[in-house]
Amino acid sequence: MRFPAASWPVLLFAWLVLLSGCASVPGTVEVSREQLQAALERRFPFEARPVGGLFVVRVTGPRLELLPADNRLRVDFAVEASDRITRGMGRGALALSFGIRYEPSDTTLRATGVRAEKIEVQGLSPEWRAPLQVAGGLVAENLLEGAVLHTFRPEDLARARGWTPGDIRVTPRGVRIELVPPSAMAPPL
Repeated sequence: MRFPAASWPVLLFAWLVLLSGCASVPGTVEVSREQLQAALERRFPFEARPVGGLFVVRVTGPRLELLPADNRLRVDFAVEASDRITRGMGRGALALSFGIRYEPSDTTLRATGVRAEKIEVQGLSPEWRAPLQVAGGLVAENLLEGAVLHTFRPEDLARARGWTPGDIRVTPRGVRIELVPPSAMAPPL
């Protein structure tokens, strides 16, 4: 069958579209800052009783900040602490930073490498400040380490057809996950 010369560009374009549909590369999945913020808000307020129950620490109001240069996220919280002995009350701020990892067993993004960046509580007697800061930092780090920040729905990864999340990058808009083909994940022989 012969086609007129004028139809070759149209046929070439149709063939390229057909090929691109067969060999489509899933590329990336994006999780927005708003989605991450909403996941954090569901975990708070949080109340803990560190140091043998001598303190009550309440952590509220997470505010997420994206740190693309460090490939980390930072969350600032409001903190209220009271000691049960003197009935002293303090208020302050807590800041944590963390990275993100993919957990294949349940297709989630989780916080990893949590670090307390700042913990300040004003209003408590000086002898309680240092132990509270140490205990509060440990509680806060344990609170977020491994916390689920996003769960992929089956349809989110279905278009990947066997591809799996690879490189995870914090961007100015959220988190970008590169999808890697199955052959790239196979161990060398």
